[in-house]
Amino acid sequence: MIHINKSNEHHNRLPTEAIDTLEKIQGTFPGARRAHAKGHYYEAIFTPTGNAKPYTIAGHLQDQEVPVTVRFSNSPPNPSAADFLSPVKGMSVLFHLPDGTTSHLVSTTVPMFVTKDPESFIDMLKTLTADKTGLDKVDLGLGIANILKKYPERKNIILALKEQMKQPPTSYALLNYYPIHAFYFVNRDGKRQAIKYEWQPVKSETKPSKKFSPDYLSEDLEYRLINGQVSFNLIIRLGLESDPTDDPTDPWPDDRAKINVGQLNILKPFQPKEKLLFDPTIVTTGIELPNDPILHFRHEAYAVSFNRRQKNE
Repeated sequence: MIHINKSNEHHNRLPTEAIDTLEKIQGTFPGARRAHAKGHYYEAIFTPTGNAKPYTIAGHLQDQEVPVTVRFSNSPPNPSAADFLSPVKGMSVLFHLPDGTTSHLVSTTVPMFVTKDPESFIDMLKTLTADKTGLDKVDLGLGIANILKKYPERKNIILALKEQMKQPPTSYALLNYYPIHAFYFVNRDGKRQAIKYEWQPVKSETKPSKKFSPDYLSEDLEYRLINGQVSFNLIIRLGLESDPTDDPTDPWPDDRAKINVGQLNILKPFQPKEKLLFDPTIVTTGIELPNDPILHFRHEAYAVSFNRRQKNE
């Protein structure tokens, strides 16, 4: 007799269920990501400061600059959505390491996640889409109100998201980006140090473009690259033993030690010849993943989405 592990069966179904639910928010757009569908790619260079060397042997955080692929994006699943309709933005970074491998950082402008387990996240999505109005559109205001009623303990995080939605950003180049999750740095002696990342913009004298078309953010970035430099510092915060590494809803206290480990310089736009997958669980030697259910769930959900993109579904 074959015994089916119901727990594993449920776990394996969650990523597909999440992607199916995301598709119900604004529909299905064949070949596009199920979230952050609208994006633009850029070539870049990352130059490490060397300040991370006591904590990790990661190849891109030593002494040698490395080429980078960057993608700035909007959050909706609609690849043609106007930039100003998506206050939450993303920046995905793929480091091309000297040994031929890659290491990824996937960030958004929100420093925390809405929940710490996949089941609650999927339920929040379903609650968001439970009341559709007009031409089968999601009423975000009503959906958020329903989520707050059902998950009052997530009030601060949800209200922070709602606050960010009030004011569309003026430029990709002026935003802070957060990979959300904790990671472990591992040094040459095998010592592990919990860290959290943050991309901080290096403010330049370049004035933003005055255009406000549906694609004004990519137009603004192109304007800035012609007239100046677009750069970000990569900051790490050193966690203490008391700081959780398995809870992406906890941003850690702001007084943790901060170290500048390198600078990212955007060079020029480009279009990759194949579909790329930015996966937050792809890290190089010297960086380890925590036991964070949402982080590992993202890996599985991204794979479902990427598979559908490859099939042009």
